[in-house]
Amino acid sequence: MILLLETVHPDAQHVLESAGRVEVIDDLDAFAPGEYDGVRAIVTRGRGRVTSELMASFPDLEVVARCGAGLDNVDTEAAAAAGITVVHAPGLTSAAVTEHALMLMLAVSRRLAEIDRAVKDGNWAVREGFIGSELRGKRLGIVGFGAIGSRIADLGRALEMDVVCTTRRTIDVAVRRVELDELLRTSDVIQICVPLSDETRAMFGADQFALMRPNAVLVNTARGAIVDHVALADALEAGQLGGYGADVWDPEPPIDGDRVLAHPTTVITPHVAGLTDVTYRAICMLPAESVAGILAGRAPDPASVFG
Repeated sequence: MILLLETVHPDAQHVLESAGRVEVIDDLDAFAPGEYDGVRAIVTRGRGRVTSELMASFPDLEVVARCGAGLDNVDTEAAAAAGITVVHAPGLTSAAVTEHALMLMLAVSRRLAEIDRAVKDGNWAVREGFIGSELRGKRLGIVGFGAIGSRIADLGRALEMDVVCTTRRTIDVAVRRVELDELLRTSDVIQICVPLSDETRAMFGADQFALMRPNAVLVNTARGAIVDHVALADALEAGQLGGYGADVWDPEPPIDGDRVLAHPTTVITPHVAGLTDVTYRAICMLPAESVAGILAGRAPDPASVFG
């Protein structure tokens, strides 16, 4: 049996169904692992968490698949200890997430949400005295310089921005590497591109917001927990930031009454940066095909195997 904790692209579900019986969990809150026997594979996307306890519930479990790049919702250490293969789709979301990040930069800088609401409410006069912020000539600071960060740097230079980054990687492109404090003090737009880890959790807090320019825009398409949302709300309300654009949250979905959501300078999307016509299929198909291969006794695509 294959447990599908969330919906996937129909083509990927067809691949899974060809490999065995698929049980789709419609309500994760009511999910009772004890009701399922003979589970050999678990497939999730972003919401379904594959914990050590869940894996221990299924003695026949061979593979856990995450239809996406990050694995923060899978206990990879527990999987390795139990001899369970973990497969995912690393690198396939880079182009889509980069486009989405640029969209958020522009939307916050040009106050898109504010003027869209005004026009739809019949207030065409919102244009009187309106001033947006142009990206050309501004400094773009990229925190983390992997596949997505380097793509964003290319787009920033195409927009005639001055691009700097902070990274531990060795880079050979025309982007100046600076320390994080300098990046925060001097950048007009700051893009978060680091993975979530113990080191990066809440790395953007009150001290970091205090360093940033009052009109700076912060964009987060990485993971919500990298930003301390209480400190972020305080900074926005105090005018320490020009705005916040994000496709990720902590927790997801946000709790009712979240002050960041209520702030007029924020643009928030519901973790959909990778859900494009091209990328969504790709991030579902690679793990699904690897699951099917493993269950049939074949070696999975090495590009999909974690560790």
